[in-house]
Amino acid sequence: MEEKLYKDGPGAGAKAPIMVTHFEGAMDAGSAGTLATVQLLRTLSPKRVATFDTDKLIDYRSHRPVMTVEDWVTSDVTVPEIALDLVHDDAGTPILVLHGPEPDARWESFAADVAELAHNAGVEILVSFHGIPAAVPHTRPIAVHVQSTDGDLVPEQPQMGGVLRFPAPLSSFLHHRLSQQNLHGLSLVAAVPYYMAESTFPRGGSALLSKLAEMTDLSLPIGDLERGADASADEVERVVEGNPEVGRIVRSLEEHYDAMIRGDAPFIESAEEAHDSELDSDVAEAMGEAIERYLRHQAQGAEGTVPADTDDDEGAQPRHRAPKPWEVDPEAD
Repeated sequence: MEEKLYKDGPGAGAKAPIMVTHFEGAMDAGSAGTLATVQLLRTLSPKRVATFDTDKLIDYRSHRPVMTVEDWVTSDVTVPEIALDLVHDDAGTPILVLHGPEPDARWESFAADVAELAHNAGVEILVSFHGIPAAVPHTRPIAVHVQSTDGDLVPEQPQMGGVLRFPAPLSSFLHHRLSQQNLHGLSLVAAVPYYMAESTFPRGGSALLSKLAEMTDLSLPIGDLERGADASADEVERVVEGNPEVGRIVRSLEEHYDAMIRGDAPFIESAEEAHDSELDSDVAEAMGEAIERYLRHQAQGAEGTVPADTDDDEGAQPRHRAPKPWEVDPEAD
């Protein structure tokens, strides 16, 4: 038998009906899935069930360890980790949370190990979080769409209107492989305003957790994300109010959103299609850049903000981001 890719933790043998999965590396507009995952891990006292061998799964050139240097002395090196943690919702229901960077190799072996862990834990359903950029305004409710390996699990929602083919994220790959063993999965997909896709968008994370709670009857802590969503909305409104062209784009998106709710327009329209129809792409890009600059400025002085990413290109500006799940300190206030 092939050697397992994980080692048991203190919570090994835990039972849970639901396994939530989220991996860094696939599309996650607004860091919606990351925010939802971090919220679970920060607020629900995780206990380690298993830790995967990242040395066998991760290319460190794509997920470089983070060094800490103090007064010219290296004091720490933090290596990203792929882990399975056990949390309990506010009503005591156990939930498994599988998180970390997407493995760069051995997806089939990884899927086999996850299947073993899931079956041993009595998992009945897999759930993953995603954010996708969409031509929707930040002033309207955030739609969360449901994709599944079992059509009976898909609730009533707008039709896709076609067949999509795209590079698979690991979570969807896991769902497909485990569905072949009669363990089905749900992908919760939050529609994030495309001009917020590169920023942290707490409303996206809040919408994902709310949808999970609605579909599974879990009692989840969403308050922190909702407060962050309110603060983010206030910041964006200041940008909109100070720029007439930005305001015009938002009003146009609002009209389109209201039309699709009435059934008079496609439910999700891509940013590119929106540009080709009634929006000016240059203005829309400027809107995203203005919001990025504003949120980055706000983040620089925010207490507890995780240091921003920097692009590899010379002269690139830092980008505000959500913390990675492995950067979360469960003991921190």
